[in-house]
Amino acid sequence: MNTLYINKYNAFIRSYETPTEGQAIVYLPAISFSVIASFFDVVTHPKMPEHRAVLVDYLGSGFSDHPDDFDYSMDSHAECVAAVLDEAGHRETTVVGHSMGGTVAIKLALARPDLVSNLIVGEGNVTPGGGGLASQIVTHDETEFVNEEHPRMLAELHDKARDGDVIGVRRSNVWKHSSALGLYRNARALVNVEETLMNEFLTMPIPRTFIYGEKSVPSNAEEVGADTPFPNELHAHGVKTEIVPNAGHGQMFDNLDGFVDILARIAF
Repeated sequence: MNTLYINKYNAFIRSYETPTEGQAIVYLPAISFSVIASFFDVVTHPKMPEHRAVLVDYLGSGFSDHPDDFDYSMDSHAECVAAVLDEAGHRETTVVGHSMGGTVAIKLALARPDLVSNLIVGEGNVTPGGGGLASQIVTHDETEFVNEEHPRMLAELHDKARDGDVIGVRRSNVWKHSSALGLYRNARALVNVEETLMNEFLTMPIPRTFIYGEKSVPSNAEEVGADTPFPNELHAHGVKTEIVPNAGHGQMFDNLDGFVDILARIAF
C-alpha cells in the first residue's frame, strides 16, 4: 500500500501498485467503493496479461482518509488521482473507471491529458441525473442522510447480505467502511455533472471505449440515462463500445470472466 499526503486537503490518499513491469493501467472504482473490492479479482484474473496495476482508493473510501471538509467533487477526485500518478511518475496510462470511476477518469483525462492515453469507461455518468442510486440518495438533505438514512441503509443492506442477497453483500461490505458524508457528496456531484461533459468526452482526441452491461444497453435514444448514453451517439464520435454478456451495471461483479475478456483485449 502506498500513502500520499495531499496538503491541500490535509488528508492521506492510499493506493496499491503491483511490482510488475510494463504498461500501467489505473483502476478507479464506483461510488464510495474501495478499489480492492472492485478490481482485485480483475487484476489477479489468470486471463489478464501481466501489467503494472495502479489501484486508487478515493478520499472518503477504502483505506484513504475520510475528511469532512473535502468537497467530493469529480474534479477534486481527479486532482487527487493525478497526484498519485505524479508521485509514482506515471504518464500516458490506460485508465479504467467503473460507474463513478468512469466519470472521474474522464475528468482526469480532461484536466491532465499527459496522464491518460487510453480511456475505458464502464457505464460512467456522462450527463446530469446521477442514475438510480445517486438520485435516490440526494432525495435526502445532507444531514438527514448522514444521521438517519445512511444508518438505515446499512442496516437494510446487512439484513439483505445475511439473507444471501448478492448486491446486499457487495454494498454492505464497502459502504460500512466509507464516509457517509462522502457517499452523499459523491452522489450529489454525479447528479450535478455538467451538461458539457458528454460533448467533452465525445470530442477527446484519445482512444475511448464505453463498456455496457448487456442488461443496461438502451434500445433507443429515449431510454438513455446518466450512465447509459445511446451507443449510436458514441459510435458517431469515434467512441468504441463493448458489452459484458449477462451483466447489468455491476459488470465485473455480474460477469467477471466476461469483463476480463473485454479488458484483456482492449487495454493492451
